[in-house]
Amino acid sequence: MTTWLSSLPNFLWGASTSSHQIEGFTDNDWTRWEKSGHVADHTRSGRATDHFRNPDPDLQLFHQMGWNAYRLSLEWSRIEPEPGHFSATAMAQYRHILLTLRALGITPVVTLHHFTLPTWFADRGGFFCPAADTHFLTYVAYVVEKFRDLASLWITINEPMVYAVMGYGQGVWPPGQTSLIKTRRLARRLVALHRESYRRIKELAPHAMVGLAHHLAIFEPYTQSWTDKTLARFVDTSFNWRFVEEIDAYQDFFGLNYYTRQWLKTSHGLQPVTTKPGVPVTDMGWEIYPDGLYHLLMRASRYQKPILITENGIATEDDTQRQRFLLEHLDRVAAAQRDGAEIRGYLHWSALDNFEWAEGYRPRFGLIAVDYESLRRTPRDSALLYRAVIRANQNRSGPINVPR
Repeated sequence: MTTWLSSLPNFLWGASTSSHQIEGFTDNDWTRWEKSGHVADHTRSGRATDHFRNPDPDLQLFHQMGWNAYRLSLEWSRIEPEPGHFSATAMAQYRHILLTLRALGITPVVTLHHFTLPTWFADRGGFFCPAADTHFLTYVAYVVEKFRDLASLWITINEPMVYAVMGYGQGVWPPGQTSLIKTRRLARRLVALHRESYRRIKELAPHAMVGLAHHLAIFEPYTQSWTDKTLARFVDTSFNWRFVEEIDAYQDFFGLNYYTRQWLKTSHGLQPVTTKPGVPVTDMGWEIYPDGLYHLLMRASRYQKPILITENGIATEDDTQRQRFLLEHLDRVAAAQRDGAEIRGYLHWSALDNFEWAEGYRPRFGLIAVDYESLRRTPRDSALLYRAVIRANQNRSGPINVPR
């Protein structure tokens, strides 16, 4: 830990994005899923925010917002459009992005897999294909070898349990399957792939810090019946913590994504109830529950790894609500720090409005608003508030200071 902790600012402040959500069309399984009409209102990602073609204005804007860290993902399908063929053009553009971030004093946090697959890989069965490990590890090794001089913080896989449940359990993401057996099998495969990826990255870049972005939710019983309580404990263990336990020796930091609380009701089976009546919710229908972040940070701290909050944000058209969300959740981060959690950074979701998977372009997650017709960017008041919080905490040691 010493190398990483001593080489970074006191605290990493910034935001996150993913490649497909801001770059748009590439030859991946999500592009095909969109063409098949599986996205709300038959939306297609198209050019998205056009970030890949013209990243510099965004990166400059991130710098102006005071961020010293930015989490991005690399689009595997751009980098390796055919098996074994790597695109020099894509790699040059990603190198330019990383170089620009470094020049601006922004630490890149690089995610290698954020939900999308090259179509050639998906057509062979995705992570179930016999050569899946070879294909993915070849991609990982190629990228890390090329970019190890520019990035020292690596996330192998984003939200593996979300990826497994949405694509193979609920079937609302590609490949659209509904099999609990396959969901569990895929989770086991991703555990093995993360471990191998961790080893490979450390071989190529021994001083790199490698982790995984865990999506954690608060799961509670809908009633105090023993059946609802038992079901809530089971889902909490299966979805939140089993993956963590199985890869714990293979993570240098704990990446934590948090959004909401959900309720378990025996009559609904394994499908959580999104919320209870009368509680505040986001435009995604997710309950706003800041205390949940505190509880998960304290539980994650038991693993004795530095914690990086890799996603936390809200979909809302009401930026006043976003400002309140931001301050309330940062307040819980400070409380967890005071109670002993070693939290090394906060990356808000999202830097920009973007394509929100099966929900299309309706949800607005961005600190920076995007007009999808003109592509004009406008920092929201929440982005300016966030900048003020960052400035108030520059060079500060100890728990962060959050204005009341």
